[in-house]
Amino acid sequence: MTIRACTEWATESYQECAEWEDQGYQACDDWEDRGNTACAEWDDNCCDWWPCSWACAIITWVCVATVWVSNWVCVAWVWVSNVVCVLWTTVVTTFCVAWEIIVVIATPLVLLVEAILAIPVVGRLIEILLNIGRSIVIRLAQIPDAILSIFGIRPLKKIRLCIIILRDEAGVPVTTEANLQPAIAAATQIFRDQANVHVVVEGIHTVNGPSPTFALDVGCNWDALGEDLTLPGSYFQLTAAWHCPTGGLGRITGFSNPIIVFCVRDIPGGTAGCALGPLNDYLTIEGGNPVCLAHEMGHKVGLWHCCAGTNLANGTCGGTLLDWWQVAIVRNSKYVTYI
Repeated sequence: MTIRACTEWATESYQECAEWEDQGYQACDDWEDRGNTACAEWDDNCCDWWPCSWACAIITWVCVATVWVSNWVCVAWVWVSNVVCVLWTTVVTTFCVAWEIIVVIATPLVLLVEAILAIPVVGRLIEILLNIGRSIVIRLAQIPDAILSIFGIRPLKKIRLCIIILRDEAGVPVTTEANLQPAIAAATQIFRDQANVHVVVEGIHTVNGPSPTFALDVGCNWDALGEDLTLPGSYFQLTAAWHCPTGGLGRITGFSNPIIVFCVRDIPGGTAGCALGPLNDYLTIEGGNPVCLAHEMGHKVGLWHCCAGTNLANGTCGGTLLDWWQVAIVRNSKYVTYI
């Protein structure tokens, strides 16, 4: 499943390379046409008496030669850029597949570590401290990529989701995959359009039996932090380890780290979702009303409430836009990677 995600990303990235090449060649042709037109207009409007006409002709020849050379430089630049794009995609895809193989091999050890991190209070506190440390290190390591993003250089990256649907006390799922699809599609569109980040859903899983009430009805903000340190956090950690095992190595190392999305029954307080940013690796949304998925994903990748009502990070769910500095923060997150 995750290796398929690598190949799907590669397909999109190769397509992006091809589109960039086509647009580049078209831009070169357009520039050449405008340049030749300008040279011809100069020649037509120049003087026609000798020796001025000779001077005009020389300038026209220089103009045409400059346009010709510039066009070839433009074409060469587009060709080189496309080759680099294709090579980069090939290298990243190779590393992606290799990483997924390592993930499978390391799964037994990872499950043991996650069981330790699921211990209430002690294990959960260790997990919070590790998450903070990993987030800082990875953001520092990705500063060059963030700087490139500020200048509009944004190669295709990816963000992984593993979605888990809980069941109520009677064993009834709190939502269905069909009910989640519009929210997933909206999040996918937002992150691709605004930050050139491809959303990869590694799986949508429904737990096997009834979930405890303390995990079905969860708080937010400080209440969510208190719950994460106790039984709800332990339940979410163990459930993620069981249903999303291929993301376990990423959760421990912070590299190629998926976001776990728990569909719960209710989040009191007038909100339909909650995320604690870098403190843990999961977020919660109300399964019956998953409209806040993209908004909470924004919190997980480092955004805070701000900006106008059309912005993804505004105080309520429903925004779709990101400012340039928000794009840099999103692409600098440990959850957003090339692998």
